[in-house]
Amino acid sequence: MQQAVIAEQIVPEAWSLYFPDEEFSLDDRRAVLLQDLLPRLTSLTRWLAERLQPQQVTGRHRLSIGFEELQKVCSSSELSAALDLQPVEALACLGAAAHQVLFNPQAQQVLPEGIEPLKIVVRLEGHPSSMRHIRQLKSSSIGKIVSVKGTVVRISAVKPLIQCMTFTCTRCGGEHQMRFPEGIYTPPTGCNLDGCRSKSFKPQKKSAQSLDWQKIRIQELSQADKEEAGRVPRTLEVELTRDLVDSCSAGDLVTVLGIVKVLSTDAEAGGKGSKGTAGKRSLFLLYLDAVSVVNQRGANQSCKDTTDQISQPIDHLPSHQATSFTLRDLHFIVKFAQEYKGQQLKQLVHALCPAIYGHELVKAGVVLALFGGVRKGNDDLASVPVRGDIHCLIVGDPGIGKSQLLKAASAAAPRGLYVCGPSSSSAGLTATVVRDPLTGAFALEAGALVLADRGVCCVDEFDKITAEHQALLGPLEQQEVCVAKAGLVASLPARTSLLAAANPAGGQYNRAKTLLQNLKMSAAMLSRFDIIFVLLDQPDQRRDEHLSEHVMAMHSGQGDRVRRAHQGSFRTRPPASLAALDPTTQQPSLEDRLKMYSGEAHDPLPMQLLQKYIAYARQYCHPVLSDDAKQVLKEYYCKLRQASLTSEGTPVTARQLESLIRMAEARARLELVQIVTAQHAQEVIEISSESMRDVQGAAAGASCLDFRVPGGSRAGSKQAEARRFLSALGRRAEQSGNAFSVHQLFDLSDHLQLKVPDMRDFIDQLNEAGELLKKGPQTYALRSMPSSASQQISSQVSRFSAMSQSVSQS
Repeated sequence: MQQAVIAEQIVPEAWSLYFPDEEFSLDDRRAVLLQDLLPRLTSLTRWLAERLQPQQVTGRHRLSIGFEELQKVCSSSELSAALDLQPVEALACLGAAAHQVLFNPQAQQVLPEGIEPLKIVVRLEGHPSSMRHIRQLKSSSIGKIVSVKGTVVRISAVKPLIQCMTFTCTRCGGEHQMRFPEGIYTPPTGCNLDGCRSKSFKPQKKSAQSLDWQKIRIQELSQADKEEAGRVPRTLEVELTRDLVDSCSAGDLVTVLGIVKVLSTDAEAGGKGSKGTAGKRSLFLLYLDAVSVVNQRGANQSCKDTTDQISQPIDHLPSHQATSFTLRDLHFIVKFAQEYKGQQLKQLVHALCPAIYGHELVKAGVVLALFGGVRKGNDDLASVPVRGDIHCLIVGDPGIGKSQLLKAASAAAPRGLYVCGPSSSSAGLTATVVRDPLTGAFALEAGALVLADRGVCCVDEFDKITAEHQALLGPLEQQEVCVAKAGLVASLPARTSLLAAANPAGGQYNRAKTLLQNLKMSAAMLSRFDIIFVLLDQPDQRRDEHLSEHVMAMHSGQGDRVRRAHQGSFRTRPPASLAALDPTTQQPSLEDRLKMYSGEAHDPLPMQLLQKYIAYARQYCHPVLSDDAKQVLKEYYCKLRQASLTSEGTPVTARQLESLIRMAEARARLELVQIVTAQHAQEVIEISSESMRDVQGAAAGASCLDFRVPGGSRAGSKQAEARRFLSALGRRAEQSGNAFSVHQLFDLSDHLQLKVPDMRDFIDQLNEAGELLKKGPQTYALRSMPSSASQQISSQVSRFSAMSQSVSQS
């Protein structure tokens, strides 16, 4: 009796709508599943109505349901078994049962007015048991429902896909309506009306019923499985239909739930066979027919910095491993912030790549780049967005450990990508347009910067890709990749921090040359970096002893020796009276505060917890500058501007001030605070000043970076002082001979009142530039002179002027 009632309710409405080509039977497994679902969903009418998304224009209503939530409110073993065995039928039965319940006359009061009883498409989300790696999809997965996670690397245009069409017989005029399963064009084979056996038909294009269709390609996440290291990343084609089209863009991190299907290759496609195809293998390509798409970019944008949402679990993080914050994770973050309050930077610096000895300030700059600043102008359409990501460049001699720092940064970032410069192209770094081999249409394919959106992109050997630097100028500053190729004009998001490592052009960094000349890089490219570090391999007996012991311990594989070497590398804290104090704050310098001293407990933070901490800070902390911090940054900026008037570096612009603001915001975000204090600003200034000293020399002080091509000189600059000194030295050489002691050079400097910070360094720089030749102990001579002294001085000055921009003050 109950089955008869169910049949009477289903047959005229739901069955013919969801199974139009099948006759209803109570013995059908689909009818059995409907019989099981209807009583359960009837009591959940309001729950279903809240999740129903009416879409009158598309002709389908969308019902988004989480599988775990559905199991809690409607536990059905029949549905779980059907999803594993026949997912297409199970989803259709679930949609039919929801349609029967929601559009029942008794349930109209819970639905908004004016909703037509259209077909309901069920978008099932969150099916943990079906989660698979892309590499695990084999022939046994065909027809099964699976969930995969990856990065969108290619996306095609939206096209109409024909579902059914009416054909007219050319002989008798009879009409035949044909359905195209899986979008495969299938015309009628023959006319059987009134004995007509015609095989000629004319399609009625106006009768075609189509749906929106789009194809994307997702790539498995890097570092998702350490066992797969070294293999080519797998990709998977995914077909999106109806409301799922345009739900993601290139570079997005998505979780796709769908049904695995097959598509024959071109060699076997066509059905009729082609010449030369006999004996070939029957090959098929796996693809995924999407049921639902969860875009983590949209989930991140929907999360706001409120107390209520912080207390809720985060289901979607921009990470390939940290998919959610558990209570244990939140407990660790709170405990770490409280236990190391004010010392978070020190702990994170020593947690980043412990295998690299020293370089605390360089690691501090990399840590600030991992946290990043606050992006501004996103919500205001009238304003231009200002990037918050920090770009960092590490330059140094070979063997310093630059590549290891980059790999450690990419592993610590919630979303990190590591590429090597010589094996990368401009299209591989940004984006390109490719032709689909099946459809022949053009599609966008994302590059490294787009794939690392909202993360960190580490580029090693950055000096080897000078030809690609022009393509990176726009993405690094505007944070988007603009493509205009093959009739496609698009902008892809590239909101990423670039960490680059480069080697000097001559193998070793020459302090007599500018950074521009050492790297053979354009000034525009260097100006994109917020902070630049120069690592030099200089002999130091005490440091070399600790470094050698550290390296030997790392290679020995003995844990006790590694710990002893690590403890032995700790410095002995100097007495307060001998400690170097910062002249501005009257406190120990940041470099001294970041060092580990004997007696301090040190347990490096594991990489997984470091990822969690960075992800939480980037997600929920959006600090703003306090008045004190603004004043500190303003005074330092004005000091830089004033110093640029008397130095030969480029004038300081607002770009340097924005860099300081971004690093100050990252310094506050690191401590999970919402206000940037004056102390944060002062520490950022110290890091920035130290990087400038590394680039220009210790005597440069608060000077600015020299990004210019060598050119003219002005009064008071190094070029002008060198011109005066060489001219006077040439005149004395004509009178007393071309040989001068150091004492004579100093006397001449005093007589001319040269404006140089250190005369001995000035002499060394002239010697490295080739203008002063060392003839013996404490004895120098000018280069060989032409016929007249004036010609010689002119030649020397022009030569030194060409290199004066490269002279670094030590």
